Amino acid sequence: MALYLNKSIPNTLYMKRWLYLLPLLMTAAVFSSCTKTTNEVVIPNKTIFFTMTPDQWKLDNGVYFIQFNNLPELDQNANQNDGVVVSIARQQNGQFELFELLPEVFNNESYNVIHQTGTLIVELRGPNNTVAQKPNVTMKFKIVIIPSRNVS
Repeated sequence: MALYLNKSIPNTLYMKRWLYLLPLLMTAAVFSSCTKTTNEVVIPNKTIFFTMTPDQWKLDNGVYFIQFNNLPELDQNANQNDGVVVSIARQQNGQFELFELLPEVFNNESYNVIHQTGTLIVELRGPNNTVAQKPNVTMKFKIVIIPSRNVS
C-alpha cells in the first residue's frame, strides 16, 4: 500500500500544475492582446487678447467700463450656448504674467463682465455704490470662448 501512495503523489502534483497552468495561460493570452487606445479630443476654443491703456476706461453713472465691440467670435450661438471666460493681467515690470479670472474684487473694487452678441463689457465698481478709482496701469484682457452643446 505504501508503494502505491508513493507513486500516486507525484502524478497528483503533476496534474495540479497543469490544472493551474491552463487558466493562467488563457488569462495571459487575453490580456496581452488588449491594447489601450486613447482618443484625444481637442475642443476648438477661441482666445482673444486685448491690451487696454488707462485712457480707454470710460465713466458712466459712477461706473468705469471698457467695452470690446466688434467681436465676431461672440456670435449669437456663442453668446447663448458657449462659455465666455474673461481674465485680466495688470502690467508689472513690463510683463503681463499673472492673469486673474473675472469677476473679482481687487483693492476693494469689483470687476464684472457683461456680454451680448458681438460685445463684451468689463465694469469697474467701487464699494457701496461709490465711484471706483480709474486704473492707472495698462491691462491685458484674455477672452476665451469655450464651445458647448445645449442639452435641455
